[in-house]
Amino acid sequence: MDKILDTSSYGICLFSLEILQNFIKKEKIWSKNILNKFQKDKKLYLGTQKEGTWIPIVQIDSVGYVIKLDGYDKPFNDEWEQKLEYHGFNIEIKDILCISSIGMLYNFDVNDFSEYETSYQTLDGETLYKSFKYDVPSGKYLVSIKGYARKQELVHYASHDNPDYGFLFSLVKVNEFDGFKNPRESEFYEFNIGWLTESKKAVIHWFSEEEGGRKEPPTDEEYCPVIELENGNICKLYIKFDRTNPTQNKMIDNCRVKMLLYSSLDYLLSSNAEYIICEESRKRGKLVIKKVGRMVIK
Repeated sequence: MDKILDTSSYGICLFSLEILQNFIKKEKIWSKNILNKFQKDKKLYLGTQKEGTWIPIVQIDSVGYVIKLDGYDKPFNDEWEQKLEYHGFNIEIKDILCISSIGMLYNFDVNDFSEYETSYQTLDGETLYKSFKYDVPSGKYLVSIKGYARKQELVHYASHDNPDYGFLFSLVKVNEFDGFKNPRESEFYEFNIGWLTESKKAVIHWFSEEEGGRKEPPTDEEYCPVIELENGNICKLYIKFDRTNPTQNKMIDNCRVKMLLYSSLDYLLSSNAEYIICEESRKRGKLVIKKVGRMVIK
């Protein structure tokens, strides 16, 4: 039977209980909200990544995920499609590896991990799981993370019975860590399988200032322009730029895109579809729409 992890706090984390406890004692962290401490203290957090104290997988949809550890669980079969793959994250293990909802670090209590499965009951009587433990030989490891989505969705988005998404973790033992990777660097790592499944790859060709467009492309990671449909309706888009795959021309950007509010219109973002993207502003109380680029769906 698959292990299904509930991620009501929009994240998953990997850690070894004794290693995490030792780090907390060494750094004299008195608060039980260690997640908040890691979020606010960047130097401390980066130290955890260097030492392999824990691995956070954040900014993912708050749904249930099938969790598998390579060599311990059956691999995903041909009903699943791989959506992401990253390698080389540090983790040190002392006998036990925990794969948990990141929300368990809001009020960290060792007693919550006394069993190999940590669960709770919903008001409807459903049992959901917040953490799983694996017996893993002690040592330092590099972790690979693969994300999967069902080729054909089986359940409603909010159901935890048969999740549409899952993660496979693999461990490679090493003698020592050589540097580290930070999984919270969102410009390099995209762990949100739902986003990768529902969004489309696209290329934006920006209009120059002389053409009536922007002086330069947006520099933020996220961007919400609008497009005008053939019937005259305006639809807002949600775009995330792919900074890991830059183009040679600074006026061309790779990205992923989906409809911001009306997912029922995502079918319009079909392969080879082209749209003029625009930005909205107001001048003297009037809505002004400025054409800033041409977007081509891959």
